[in-house]
Amino acid sequence: MPPTEQIFNTLSLSFINLTEQLFKTSTPAMAILPLRTVSQPATDNILEWLHQREKTQLEKFSFEKRYCEWLGGRICAKQSLRLFLRNNTQGTDAIPEHTQCCTESEEGGKPFFSAINGSNFNFPELSISHSNEYAAALSSSTACGIDIQFAAQNLIRVQNKFCSAEEALILKEGLPHLSPLSHLTLLWSAKEAVKKMLSPGGIPGFQELQLCRLEPENNDDFILDFFSTKTDHSIPVSATITRDNYGVAICCATRAETGAA
Repeated sequence: MPPTEQIFNTLSLSFINLTEQLFKTSTPAMAILPLRTVSQPATDNILEWLHQREKTQLEKFSFEKRYCEWLGGRICAKQSLRLFLRNNTQGTDAIPEHTQCCTESEEGGKPFFSAINGSNFNFPELSISHSNEYAAALSSSTACGIDIQFAAQNLIRVQNKFCSAEEALILKEGLPHLSPLSHLTLLWSAKEAVKKMLSPGGIPGFQELQLCRLEPENNDDFILDFFSTKTDHSIPVSATITRDNYGVAICCATRAETGAA
């Protein structure tokens, strides 16, 4: 039986549909959790989401903010995994319990689901993010990246580090109904999602990723295309601005990144 259900924040159906269509072969599944639903110390029903090794890791965090961010990210990872497997298996019998699934991190920080002892169960790729009051995670059949970013004023102060004049013009002309801060929030989260998708095979810096095209789907959901000095093709990202001023961006590897014919 799954642990006590959490109340996950629901992204708009339009954004979910856009993401699923854009990355159809990756079958992405995402989850977002308000961090106010977790606390330090975690309650017993929250700990039911964790593998024993994760519980041990959680105990090492002394600062409440980091504790809750890490915990929220792992709960989102398990939820995104369950959604992914429900969409990719014939029944729920093939879905392992949360306590059987353990998230770990590579040396560079990239998260992954570790293998289950004595089982050849194949886990999907994983990406985790958190910002301000939320944690988020994405499971995908190909390399992937998710980023959630609060529209914080400090993005304006550092915009020259990640937003070129050409990119600012594309955003201004393509999204005249959004504020300059929303433009920067979208761009930051989208570039972060691309970086996570490309890791660890040579992560580009923000200046090496250039926004080349913007396609609004509606007032809140968008497709952003990037060129990178690390690739010879454009990289698409689905992105949205939520009602509470967060940018959410998702990037999954396509045929070009996976090397498929």
